[in-house]
Amino acid sequence: MALMLDANFFIAVIAATIVSFVIGGLWYGPLFGKMWMAALGRTEADKEAMRKQAPKGFVVGLVGSFISSFVLGILLQYGRLANVGLPAGVGGGLVVGLLVWFGFPLFGTITGGIFEGRPGKLVGLNVSHTFVSFLAMGLVLGIWV
Repeated sequence: MALMLDANFFIAVIAATIVSFVIGGLWYGPLFGKMWMAALGRTEADKEAMRKQAPKGFVVGLVGSFISSFVLGILLQYGRLANVGLPAGVGGGLVVGLLVWFGFPLFGTITGGIFEGRPGKLVGLNVSHTFVSFLAMGLVLGIWV
């Protein structure tokens, strides 16, 4: 069997991208926005300057979410085709999301935070965001792919 990069696959990738993007907006907005700003050492006075940078951040975030969703979808399909014992459906998507998060963004984020001298609270907030985002993308992909 071959990978199925059909319309269904791309619909799943786009749905996972949107879910990830929305999680980011909620995470750094109403859910943990004040904590994030405090961990960055920013105040209400800094918000206007941050808003000017927001469009670039949104574009990069959306593209990054798409690429992450696409790669997770491919890995999920490969795992199923290789018969490595990956659970079917949502379970398989969650496993792939967790493994990819654990193997890549987790330690990259922590290492970068340490070298940049970021506060532990900020690193924890960012790591938690990527954890939730990768699990959510895996969940969506597990439903469709």
